[in-house]
Amino acid sequence: MATIFNSTGNNFGAGQIAFKSHQEENYVVLNAKFTYNPESPEYQAADVLEIYVPSLSIERSAVAGVIMRFRDVRVSYGYTWDNSGGTVLKSWVKDKNTLCIEKLTNFDEKGEITVYIYALYTMLGRSGNPIKGTKTRLQTSQPTQYLRWDSESFFAEFENWVFLYMGFSSCTYAYRDSPWECNLDNLPSGITADLPFCGGGNQYNPTVDGISEAHIENGVFTCDTRTSGFEDTAHDPFIFAYLVKDN
Repeated sequence: MATIFNSTGNNFGAGQIAFKSHQEENYVVLNAKFTYNPESPEYQAADVLEIYVPSLSIERSAVAGVIMRFRDVRVSYGYTWDNSGGTVLKSWVKDKNTLCIEKLTNFDEKGEITVYIYALYTMLGRSGNPIKGTKTRLQTSQPTQYLRWDSESFFAEFENWVFLYMGFSSCTYAYRDSPWECNLDNLPSGITADLPFCGGGNQYNPTVDGISEAHIENGVFTCDTRTSGFEDTAHDPFIFAYLVKDN
């Protein structure tokens, strides 16, 4: 069953952060999305970003990846270029009441940063019986089939959470700049999330790929806009997330 809780504080000047979680004795799945301002004095004084939370079921964890995203939208010759991007940050459970995220200052000049936590944290120093999920190919549909996903797109369902991978394949040219919507026909119910849609070239920030944002709710995938280099060759966009089911 999903557990909903709010953070009790942090050391980098962000507001209260809402979490959705599923917790077992040897792992925790956490879902959250929040923003912070790199200009805040609390952020500038921090060496590691710490989020303080009510007691978790594990005392410390292995490292898990979370996604950070900055916005970078420019207008040139009457055309809007979306060069928003980001990267993966290390995160870990330091103790029962502290979630840590590495501090990366490379993009502090971009302004507000969004962090997406859709991660599974495994307990360090404790053995446990492994659990096994079934890999199921993701099935999608649209009235007009303009959006296509690669054949490796799949999910693995567990009682209270789902692991999801979606790999973008192509879009019919006429729809490339339109809002996207498609049905996720066999995705388990109870999944609601704003997700980082990672990938695509980034002309003005070449050290990272683009990152757009998608949304899943009631078995429907939507993505209103994508970064300008979304369909660049060899920058294959994807979604990768551990998702807690709603109660």
